Amino acid sequence: MEETKIWKDKDIHYKQFNGPVKWKDIKDFPFEDEDVITVTYDEGYYSENNSWDPHYFIKVTRKIEETDDEFARRLERKAQDKERYRKERYEKYLKLKEEFESKV
Repeated sequence: MEETKIWKDKDIHYKQFNGPVKWKDIKDFPFEDEDVITVTYDEGYYSENNSWDPHYFIKVTRKIEETDDEFARRLERKAQDKERYRKERYEKYLKLKEEFESKV
């Protein structure tokens, strides 16, 4: 089975607002048909050590194809994982073999 590049979600835009998000705030952004737009309200948080004010924010997520470098790293990581899992299975096999052969 030949490996192919995968599509993944990438946050391409994030912006925080003090008031509700209005059309005029986002109309100039170059949206694409399949973009996912998330608008959220954060009620804020207050403590002695860490605080932030209430705010709205918008996040735009787009499906993008992984780069050649990301593709190569993913394939390398997959090969390393496959080898590591094989070694772990073999070690477990040897332990089980020793345990059950000594019983016979």
